[in-house]
Amino acid sequence: MTQATGSKAPAIDHSVQILDLLTASAYPLTLSEICEATGISPASGHRIINAMLSHQLIARDPARKKAYCIGSKIFQISSSIYSKQSLIAFFHPIAEILKNEIHKTIFLSIPVGDQAVVVSKVESSLSQAWNIFTGQTIPLQQSAAGKAILAMQSGHFRDNLTHNLQCSHTELTELQDDLQRAQRLGYAVSHGETDSEISCIAAPVLNLRNEPVAAISAAISGAHLNPQDARDYSKKLIQAARQLSARIV
Repeated sequence: MTQATGSKAPAIDHSVQILDLLTASAYPLTLSEICEATGISPASGHRIINAMLSHQLIARDPARKKAYCIGSKIFQISSSIYSKQSLIAFFHPIAEILKNEIHKTIFLSIPVGDQAVVVSKVESSLSQAWNIFTGQTIPLQQSAAGKAILAMQSGHFRDNLTHNLQCSHTELTELQDDLQRAQRLGYAVSHGETDSEISCIAAPVLNLRNEPVAAISAAISGAHLNPQDARDYSKKLIQAARQLSARIV
């Protein structure tokens, strides 16, 4: 198994490695199997396993002696997060209509920190299968959904994010131009965010305080989406985003 990128908190790195491993495994794993797969020393593994057990992040599996599986706390956290995303239920009927209007696969993404996370999608039978999947994370500044969200964020938020980006002055200027354009037009476009042959277009979903809580996007074949096509797609996309915004209390 690939080692996680090291940080200044190796115990947390190792905990995440263990959770990733148990999530991917088809059966519960013993301490020795976990340590062998992750490269964590048995002594460290034993301490981390005991700590994770105490927090219910993992659990002893009754079907296999001295083996561990994902714990109840993970499901509790997941359920809590999912319950807060009630807009997913509202998204599907709106996305079904949009899909039939523009014949493209439709995605719903939400901002989590500095990432846009795909939380749902409605696939079109006429659209190609894209390398965009539920659970995928893309930096806000690199995706159409992320740019649509960023464009509606406060200037303070955008300044903080761009300050921490490791990019050239030219790239930063291009990003700022993209965000200003997205704010003015009500939609954002990106090219090659997951594949060099895919363009994406997205419109923000806003709450009652006019804050961005999500974005609806569509994947379109082609390395570059020309301005006229973008305008044509944007009309239906913005309408769908407004309909979803109206559902948010």
